[in-house]
Formats: sequence, structure tokens, C-alpha cells
Amino acid sequence: MDLNYGAILVNRYEILDALPPYGQMAIPMVADGEVFVSEGYVIKFYKDDGDFWIGNFPKGMTNLFDVKSYQNSPLILVISGGDGYLINPNTPKVLGRFEYMALELLEWQNNQLILATYDKVMIIDSNGATVWDIKLDISDGIKDLSIQDDILYGYAYDIYSYDQDNPWIKFQINLLTRELLWIDEPFIYKPKISWIQKLYRLFYR
Repeated sequence: MDLNYGAILVNRYEILDALPPYGQMAIPMVADGEVFVSEGYVIKFYKDDGDFWIGNFPKGMTNLFDVKSYQNSPLILVISGGDGYLINPNTPKVLGRFEYMALELLEWQNNQLILATYDKVMIIDSNGATVWDIKLDISDGIKDLSIQDDILYGYAYDIYSYDQDNPWIKFQINLLTRELLWIDEPFIYKPKISWIQKLYRLFYR
């Protein structure tokens, strides 16, 4: 992906199909002392001096893989299997690691990204840090995100409706006021109680 970094058009990275069979070895993007020898999400990064290095990122628990660069910043955010890695192409190491477990990603305003996990929608900045988030308590999965007029639309998997024909229910979030609204009514679990329990709750609550 090309990035207008300053006033110069620079190719900052390249996503590779696999680990290189020869030449420069890939660097495992893990903490010091941690061992990682599998093939992960492989990306070639280009330094300002024209040199390059190859990073091998462990894959997280989801199917979300993406790379995001930012205008007027050297930083790159790698999403590998839902987890985030903050990278400066000039330095072959991880500057920050984030266990997002993200399922979907959308770009928003001011270099911010919207990430959806199984039960949460979060806004992250260009440093990978969470600016704010909203938890969807009944959700065990989020899909089909879209934005229109600063309103985020999507579907959440209602954990209490798993036995229904369609457990996916619509929601929307006002990204400016940070308010969650359920378009489809979530199923609220109400346990069955006996008449004795009802009497007890009536007189002793």
C-alpha cells in the first residue's frame, strides 16, 4: 500500500503469500524469549533508506487480517487473526501488541479505526490504543458493519436466541454520542419459577 508520508510517496509494506524460501529470513514478531517458528501473517517492510525486513506475525483466533498505515506518520498497524501489532518499518520489532480478537474492521474519521469483537465495538487510534468502546452484553459475534452519517450499523449474535431460526439481530451505534440502540429487540432470558417461589418473592422481597 502506498502512503503519502510527508510530501513523498513511499511504499511502506508488502503482504507476502508465505515465508520466503531463500534470502533474508523473516523475524518472528513476538516478545523477547518467546519462540515462534510457524508460518504466520508475513509482511515485508521497507525502511526509509531503501532497505527492508520481513516480519512473521502470529495468527490470532479470528479470520481478520489487514494492514493499516496513516498519513503523516511512520506507524503501521497490523491485524493478524484479530490481534494488533504496532510497527515502525524502520525498526524490526513490535512497538505495541493488542489482543483485540477483532472480527471486523472499518475506517472512520481522523485516522481512527472501528473494530468489532465478539461482544464489543471499539474505536482505536493510530497508536492502536482504544479511544472508547461499547459492550454488547447479549452478543457472541458481530458481523456486516457499515457506516452512514456517523451511525454504525451491524448485526449481533444473540446468545439467548441460539435456538431460533435467525439469532442475528440488528443494532446501531451513534458514533458521535456513543449510544447503542437495538433495532431488533434482543431476547431477554427469564427463568421459569414455581408458584411457591412467586409467593416467596411477593412477600419477602
